[in-house]
Amino acid sequence: MKTFKFFAVLFVIAISIYACGKDEDPISNDDNIIIPTRFTPDGDGVDDFWMVKDSLNLIDKDQFNAKIYDTAHKLVFNKFDKTEPWTGTTATGAPCDTGYYFFAVKYKTWTGLEKLRTGSVFLSKRNPL
Repeated sequence: MKTFKFFAVLFVIAISIYACGKDEDPISNDDNIIIPTRFTPDGDGVDDFWMVKDSLNLIDKDQFNAKIYDTAHKLVFNKFDKTEPWTGTTATGAPCDTGYYFFAVKYKTWTGLEKLRTGSVFLSKRNPL
């Protein structure tokens, strides 16, 4: 009888965790993987680099690629390690100008869900007033 009660409790917990709607699923909800849209690589210790934030560790570490392009479509950043930040420099190490850059982040979650997210990021050399 004790085995049945233990199984029933586990079943109820599993239903509670996995029966939530799609909007509540931490893996399919893009809000849990944050891609910044601005940063200020000015050395003040605040927003000094751009990096995909995966606090729930949903991204498979072997299935990640982040690319940053300038407005002339030149690749300035290309990394396969989600822990390597972009510091606002070109592929050759030269500092990038203030302005908009475009990102393409492709990843797979640990459950096998493939995602491609694109957008823009504003690089500012000065903090806003």
